[in-house]
Amino acid sequence: MEAYSLYATKLDAFLERLAPEGGKPDVPAIFHAVRNIRYASRGNRTPEAVLDNNEGSCSGKHILLRDLLRRAGETADVEIVEGDFAAGMPEVETMSEPLRRWVRDGGIHDFHNYVVWRGPVRELKLDATWSDAMAPLGFPVNAGWAGEGDTQLALEPYGVKMRVEDVIFHKGRLLTTLSEDEAEDRRAFLELLTNWIAENQ
Repeated sequence: MEAYSLYATKLDAFLERLAPEGGKPDVPAIFHAVRNIRYASRGNRTPEAVLDNNEGSCSGKHILLRDLLRRAGETADVEIVEGDFAAGMPEVETMSEPLRRWVRDGGIHDFHNYVVWRGPVRELKLDATWSDAMAPLGFPVNAGWAGEGDTQLALEPYGVKMRVEDVIFHKGRLLTTLSEDEAEDRRAFLELLTNWIAENQ
């Protein structure tokens, strides 16, 4: 209970910074605030780590986005989909050759997260993976989202679609289904990607 209370306090402080005077932050403001947290995959998927380190993976960032939206009175869930994470990225000159090769050829089997928000008309998919700093590098940052329509996903899903409350547990379980080679390629790719992003932001 104490840990949750501390986390809830951090969520409230985050929302308070976004709120107009005498009001509460709207969904686009919350989405873009989380989206502009730097992407990094360092093994810790908790939303608390995202808040503490101002960086996080797609899992941590989207759990945080879900929890912030719920705290603001919205209905939101995290969805997990299967796809090729590398194939959805642009090749950039400053990437190392191994990273560029994976981006060119694809082949990084992964399980991606985004938030499904119940908007005024229908459910909308909100992908907050990439910050504005990635826009000049050609990444789909979703900077123009103003509350209507789905955002562009960081990968093209081809399998596994589930909404779960305990995202970290279920993602971890799904990752155990990868072959040894797939898991090692994923680990190496995410390490190279995280280091490259840190050098370019």
